[in-house]
Order: sequence, then C-alpha cells, then structure tokens
Amino acid sequence: MGRFFEIACLSQDEQEQINDQIERQIQEKKKLGLLSDREIQEIETMRLRPLPDIQDVQSVYEDHLFKS
Repeated sequence: MGRFFEIACLSQDEQEQINDQIERQIQEKKKLGLLSDREIQEIETMRLRPLPDIQDVQSVYEDHLFKS
C-alpha cells in the first residue's frame, strides 16, 4: 500500500510513522475479517477531500451566533 496523504506541517519521518500505523491497523482489521481485499483497494483509491476552512464558512454562522 502506498502513501495516500501528505501533512505539510509534519516531517517526513513523522508522516512515515503515521502511514505505518495506518497500514498496521488496516492489516489487523483484515486479519480479523473486518475488511476485505476489495474494501482495502477502495480505501487505497479513495480521494481525500480537504475540510473547509472556517473562513470559508464563517458567513454561514455569523448571523446566527451574533444576532441580538
């Protein structure tokens, strides 16, 4: 399984540690029968979408939070 994420604020070593931990957890779930090979392939090909920045959605909440 290849790396499927990048975290800019972490060093390469920290990213590798997280990636290794994710791979171990996936393999454990596979051994327990919680994940099939097909589901693992779907996870590998899944495109991650970034979370919206609070500045992008602030106007949605602004009126509701600060109205008198």
